[in-house]
Amino acid sequence: MKRVLLAVVIVSLLPPGTARAAATKRPPMGNPTVILAGPGGQEHDHPVRDLRFVSFERIYYNRSVPRSDEPSGRRVEIEDRREDCRCVRFDDYAKLKFRKLRQIEITYPADARVARVRLTTLDGSVREVSAETLWGGRNPLPPRFTATIDGQLREFPLIADQGDAAGWPEERLVRILLKRPPAKQPPKKESSR
Repeated sequence: MKRVLLAVVIVSLLPPGTARAAATKRPPMGNPTVILAGPGGQEHDHPVRDLRFVSFERIYYNRSVPRSDEPSGRRVEIEDRREDCRCVRFDDYAKLKFRKLRQIEITYPADARVARVRLTTLDGSVREVSAETLWGGRNPLPPRFTATIDGQLREFPLIADQGDAAGWPEERLVRILLKRPPAKQPPKKESSR
């Protein structure tokens, strides 16, 4: 009873919003941790709540239009439809859900523009694929992982740009830890009778 009263008094003395901010700082156990590598090779880990695999599907619509707008009476419209999920989706539309994976490792070859994705399942089996074999890997908008880090939505493409800014970004996503080890339990005290 005294501990509960003490906790209530301490929380009431904190500035408004501090207790809520402290409670939301560390995500629950089931949320993943992304590891980013900077330009110097140093790695930083960030727990995230909203990790998603994002791909784009290009859809062509053949529409009829007035002949005054188009002499053929037809117009082709192109739409890139964004799809995201808590899974890794392959080119054959099969998917591997995040909850069945232990970790995802991404390597960025210096001489190629396509990343390699290594998926480790809970039972320890490993599957390594090229990013081109993921859903949307051959579309103009490449597949990517997205997550909110430090309050900002970040996207990590798996296929490099081909334009003027060709190459991989300075800060890259190198690993996603989907199953973190459980918190250490304090040793149990033996009761003496």
